[in-house]
Amino acid sequence: MTLTRTARPKKPALVLGFLALAGVVFAMPQSLIAPALPTIAGDLRTSATDVSWLVTAYLLAAAVTTPLAGRLGDMFGRRRVLLVVLGVLATGALVAALADSLGVLVTGRVLQGAGGAILPLAFGIVREELPRERVGAAVALLSTLLGAGGALGTVLAGPIIEYLSWHWLFWFALIMIALAAAGVAFGIPESSTRVPGRIDVPGALLLSAGLVCLLLAFNKGGGWGWTSGTTLGLSGGAVVALAAWVVVELRVRAPLVDIRMLAGRGVWTTNITSVAFGVVTFGTFLLVPLLLQLPTETG
Repeated sequence: MTLTRTARPKKPALVLGFLALAGVVFAMPQSLIAPALPTIAGDLRTSATDVSWLVTAYLLAAAVTTPLAGRLGDMFGRRRVLLVVLGVLATGALVAALADSLGVLVTGRVLQGAGGAILPLAFGIVREELPRERVGAAVALLSTLLGAGGALGTVLAGPIIEYLSWHWLFWFALIMIALAAAGVAFGIPESSTRVPGRIDVPGALLLSAGLVCLLLAFNKGGGWGWTSGTTLGLSGGAVVALAAWVVVELRVRAPLVDIRMLAGRGVWTTNITSVAFGVVTFGTFLLVPLLLQLPTETG
């Protein structure tokens, strides 16, 4: 591990501001798309079940890329990896903005899922670049942006769809990403601290396979039948893949996720609380806009 550190910036508030903008860029696309789902389904002539993959694909990609990008940030520098993540996020926004089919749009959303790594990388940069006494408050501020950015996305989506089109949801996101990337590139120094390691490729593949099988089973089970061979096969595949992932993570030297750490009381209780909060938050962001757009005759 290299112990050399870069000098702390003269304006830590500016660093925090750029990281906050990057955090908003991550949070907004999660909710920005929700009010537009019925409109997109109508324009692309697809079902409500299929169009829901615009949300599912984003979350799935975020779940896999977040720990990977975090490890890469330790190895090659968090600012550098954050810029790469913002670049992938911008590419996803561009692909989605130009999409004329559901498949292309889902591809763009998968690329946008890389944004899930922004906050963990930002937390690491805060610890490196800000005075120790300001780290706690800075991390708390960045964490609140997850909810604030999501609420902002829900509010902005309506006027954008009403007066422009759903494509502009992604053009707007692309502009915000470009501003955040410029701020990170020119306003945040790169730390020379590096932590040698390797990428847990088997762990990443097993986690991806397990999550894809699980989400496919839940997403398509209603149409296929919950007791159909396809649904049961995918469910079983998810169980096998995720069980194998746990075994691999317990055995490799540099796991994608430290399973033993997750067993700590302070960690698993926090994670359960976070999952519950996430269900409530996404339920609000996704279901309320859809319910409000139902025809009046439905009650």
